[in-house]
Amino acid sequence: MGEASTRLAVLGSPIGHSKSPAIHSAAYGVLGLDWSYERFDVPQGGLADFLASRGQGWRGFSVTMPLKHEARAFASTLAPAASEIGAVNTLVFEGAEAGAPARGWNTDVTGFVAALNEAGVLSAPRVRLLGAGGTAAAVIAALPSLAATELSIVVRAPERAQGMAALARSLGIEVEVLTFPEFDALPPEARAAELVVNTVPGDQDHIGIDASWVQGAVLFDVLYDPWPTKLATRWQSAGGRVVSGLELLLAQALVQVRLFTGRDESEVLPREAEVRSAMRTAALRVSE
Repeated sequence: MGEASTRLAVLGSPIGHSKSPAIHSAAYGVLGLDWSYERFDVPQGGLADFLASRGQGWRGFSVTMPLKHEARAFASTLAPAASEIGAVNTLVFEGAEAGAPARGWNTDVTGFVAALNEAGVLSAPRVRLLGAGGTAAAVIAALPSLAATELSIVVRAPERAQGMAALARSLGIEVEVLTFPEFDALPPEARAAELVVNTVPGDQDHIGIDASWVQGAVLFDVLYDPWPTKLATRWQSAGGRVVSGLELLLAQALVQVRLFTGRDESEVLPREAEVRSAMRTAALRVSE
């Protein structure tokens, strides 16, 4: 199989808004690889049929919502982070033939830490996590790398967060689950944290913001489209720092590029600084 026949794609639904084709194509262009990167709308429950029908030449797939748990079942082997949180966002095939087995990875974990480190956040003992969706598990799995010891998971329905809480406890992190009204009612010192992570889509108007909460804290809003979110705008207006979900998208995509090109998660690419710059430029161009 020549390089021109190597295929990659992102799978999910909806998928038309995805920046991944532009980001990945920019990376492979810098690396001098004539690889294609496409997008396919695959609905929940449809991943097995899609993968079974694939032909020759596939190197791997990026996997987004709502398929990350289905992708775990398809992987013949799992990297530690993917096994720990039970979700896969990257499938790398062991060969180009149609029936080649795949290894499953979750680059959101590594990408989350990398994006925060890039923003100057090297540790965060106290973390407040808003929401308990799919990305939340990757956030929790990343917390030991940030020396986190205390976590509050703030949700609308506490029963949905029990699995996340169990994951945090298994990592040695003290955790409590609160509703948004319960969290808003806490005194400022009890809400204080070094890091607040938002995974809640929508307007987020129910989330109370005040200067005493944002002081000394960084908000990592994993959403990026549209940007800025209302929460990010209100956070900045109250004097707080914000890291955009675009940083997570770029950081986890860079790890995917490493994996797709046969490297380990932490193995630096040739001309990686140039690759990163090209990926960012492509992502911002798509946003225009």
